[in-house]
Amino acid sequence: MGVKIDDKKLPHLRYTGDIVLITPNLSEAERMLAELGKAYGKIGFRRNLTNTMFMRNGLVSYAQYTLNGTNISDCSSQLYLGREISMMNDLAP
Repeated sequence: MGVKIDDKKLPHLRYTGDIVLITPNLSEAERMLAELGKAYGKIGFRRNLTNTMFMRNGLVSYAQYTLNGTNISDCSSQLYLGREISMMNDLAP
């Protein structure tokens, strides 16, 4: 059991500080973020909205995104678990 990343098997990711949600549309992202916020609250965690990033794919026009009154920064690429994810649907090593 575990997750294989760059030919290394990690037994679990429970200590990761970053979470990536991939959704087909903004309303689904909002629903998933609300569920995540509830789950965090149950165990005493809080989301750091100042470190939260919003990435859209290259087919979607720019739109400002706000969560709980906080503007969420838009980014075109993000490093996640050692891999760069970009808005053009690329997954770089």
